Amino acid sequence: MHTCTWYIAGNVSDVLSQVIKDMANALRSHSRNIDIDVISAKESYKAGFERVRNIFRKREIWHLFGRAPFWWRIVRLHSRTVHTLLENNYWAGHPSRFFTEGAKSGEAVIFPVFDPLSSYTEDGKKAVFVRDGRKVPEGDYEVADITEKLLRPEALSGIYIANDTGPREAMRAGILTMRGVCVASEKSGYLDEILGPDGYFLIRDEEDLPRIIQQGLGNRGKHTAMTARHFLNSRRSHERCASSIISLYRKIISE
Repeated sequence: MHTCTWYIAGNVSDVLSQVIKDMANALRSHSRNIDIDVISAKESYKAGFERVRNIFRKREIWHLFGRAPFWWRIVRLHSRTVHTLLENNYWAGHPSRFFTEGAKSGEAVIFPVFDPLSSYTEDGKKAVFVRDGRKVPEGDYEVADITEKLLRPEALSGIYIANDTGPREAMRAGILTMRGVCVASEKSGYLDEILGPDGYFLIRDEEDLPRIIQQGLGNRGKHTAMTARHFLNSRRSHERCASSIISLYRKIISE
């Protein structure tokens, strides 16, 4: 039995935290040889003594997601460490990422999973979903800002207009796709890995938005969302997620 602790740092968004917890469940389901604990800085309610005890608790692997806390150097004295980041390169353990896009030599890639947040499958009221006040053309449709509402359990219906082409937005798009919406974005290598090149509407110019929104709210939007979900379920399955993590851990343990 291999022992592992995952630590989700305080700077990790709720969106990404949900993905990481789903990955932990995938690993538990597909490997009986790994004993895994997940600790989230945002959800930590343990007494000070138990927190200190955890820091000094030797495990075969401590896996850090996000920015390293000040006490992480203590963990590195007694355990092998893995560090997963989305963007920057300040590594505090064996480097790993969620995407091959942008990964450099020596950086491992582990596959995220995107589970539905609701078993409710009936289409809700269609809307154009945005974040952080993103502007979209006015039209005969509802515009819903979901900056603070992404992790609510209800299913969604409509189209999400991505803010940028980075890895964080690709993660968010993956969750939203599993909740029922289609996605529109400028060309993104990260989105290509999560939804597939044909799994989202391509915004070549802001003038494309009125046409894309109308298509996204119609049957073509449903088809695009289905294509993306099929890609997600096959390329980012629980089995592939667990396999990518197990492969990395075997390498680390054997070093």
